[in-house]
Amino acid sequence: MKGSLKRILTGLVLIPLVVAMVYLVPPAVFSYLMIILAFCIFSEYLAMFGERKHSTFILVALLMLFLVDSTSKMGLIMNMSLELGVGKMEQLFNSLKYFFLSLWSGVMLVPMLTMAGKDPVDVKFRRLSVYLFGYFYFGLTFGLFPLVRHYGSNYHWLMFALVIPWVCDSAAYFGGKALGKHKFSPLISPNKTWEGTVSGIIFSTVAGAVLAFTLLKDEPKLFVVATAFAVGILGQFGDLIESLIKRGAGVKDSGTIFPGHGGLFDRLDSLIVSVTVVFVALLVKSYVL
Repeated sequence: MKGSLKRILTGLVLIPLVVAMVYLVPPAVFSYLMIILAFCIFSEYLAMFGERKHSTFILVALLMLFLVDSTSKMGLIMNMSLELGVGKMEQLFNSLKYFFLSLWSGVMLVPMLTMAGKDPVDVKFRRLSVYLFGYFYFGLTFGLFPLVRHYGSNYHWLMFALVIPWVCDSAAYFGGKALGKHKFSPLISPNKTWEGTVSGIIFSTVAGAVLAFTLLKDEPKLFVVATAFAVGILGQFGDLIESLIKRGAGVKDSGTIFPGHGGLFDRLDSLIVSVTVVFVALLVKSYVL
C-alpha cells in the first residue's frame, strides 16, 4: 500500500511538470533539456552495469549528446515538399552532414575508447556492447522528442506520444492484476501477462480515439487511432527491452530518483519507443498521406 501511495504521489507531482514542459518551455530550451535528460539516463544506464566510473564515460557521453543534438535538427525531413527553395535545401544538407558526422564518429570512436585499460578481453567486449547499445539507443531516440514536439503548429503530437503509453501501462497493470493468468514473457518480465498486454492495447486505442476528436481533431482520425494502436503494441516492448537490460545488469530498478517509480529509465522506457513510433508515423504521413 505504501509503495502504491508513493507511486500515486510521485505521479501527481510529475504530470503537471511534464505538461508544462511540453507546452510552455521555449523550443531551444526544450532541446537542451532533452540533451540533459539523455545524459542523465545514459549515466544511469551505465551505472546499472558498473561502467559509469570507467575513464571513457564522459567522452562517449559527449559523442552520444552530439548525436542527440544532430538528430533533433533533422526536422526539415518531416516537412519536405517539391517547393523547397535553395535555402531550405542548404539547411537540410547541413543538418544531414551534422547527423552523419555524429553517427559515424560514434561508430568509429566508441569501440576504440572502450578498448582502453588493461581489463580482460571478455570485460572489454561486454563494455563495448553496453556502451555501443547505449550510444545508439539513447542518442537517436532522445533527438526525436524535439522533432515530434515541433511537428505542426502545436505541441499536441508529443503529448499524444506521452499520454498513450501512460494509459497503456496503467491499463496493462490493472488488467493484469484483475484478469492475468497467462504469462507473456516469464523469463524477461514474470509479472507481465497476455491479459494485461491486451488490456493495454485496447485502452491505448480508445485513448487514441478520444485524442483524435480533441487535441488532434484536425488530423485524419483513422491515422491517429492507428498510431495509438501501434504505440499500444510496440510501447510495451520498450518495457520488455528495459526489463531485459535490468536482468542483464542484475538490478531490480534502473535507479531510485523517483520514489515508488524507480529511475529515469524505469519511467521513460515505454515513452522512448512511443516517441519513435509517432515519429515514424508522422514521417510516413508527410510523404504518403
